Amino acid sequence: KNKFIPNVLYKYNSLLDDRYLNFKEENQKRLDSLKENKLWVSHYKKFNDPFEFKMITIDTERLNDTEWKIEHIESFLDLFKDRTLISCFSSDGNNMPMWAHYANNHKGYCVKYSVLKPESIFPVLYEPIRVKSAVIITSLISETYKGYEKNLSEPTNDFYEYFSYFFLSLACKHIFWNYENEYRLLYPNFSLEQKGGKLVDLYEVGLKVDAIYIGYKCDAEYVS
Repeated sequence: KNKFIPNVLYKYNSLLDDRYLNFKEENQKRLDSLKENKLWVSHYKKFNDPFEFKMITIDTERLNDTEWKIEHIESFLDLFKDRTLISCFSSDGNNMPMWAHYANNHKGYCVKYSVLKPESIFPVLYEPIRVKSAVIITSLISETYKGYEKNLSEPTNDFYEYFSYFFLSLACKHIFWNYENEYRLLYPNFSLEQKGGKLVDLYEVGLKVDAIYIGYKCDAEYVS
């Protein structure tokens, strides 16, 4: 996977206008983080796709006649999802829809990053339908409990196998989004104190700012 991650990725960023409350303070935060070589990684619920992190769904029909409780499975999966923050990039540095949708109609900016460590970067796979699962999800939960009950020093091989299916599903979206040419950084969030997201150092996630492209409608006060 790492061999096929692009050497450079692009992130489109918005700069808000007076339609938003405290827009100048919010814009300053974004510019300050850029100056400080930091990157915002966000909770998936902050994204505009209501089906984010939902490529794998629970096959309720297969589990109806079992001892598994759907609400228990959902809460367990939510724990894994809450512990993964994301930052989204595009392989396309001149994408007009991306400028419109993510850079506030060309009022924002686009950052070009060199990818120094591709391990945490994943290509987004665009699929026409979501996948129903009973075995993957229940096996993942069973292997997790097994590790706790036996006080294992590390998870079982079966845990890693089932978790890999689930984890990779977090980099899947509906095919309608394929114009984004997205790659995403999946960042482990072991502390849930900042549930909306957090700033991380670019060095930590293996990225380096190469260039900044300014939208043609960007306000002059932000250009300097």
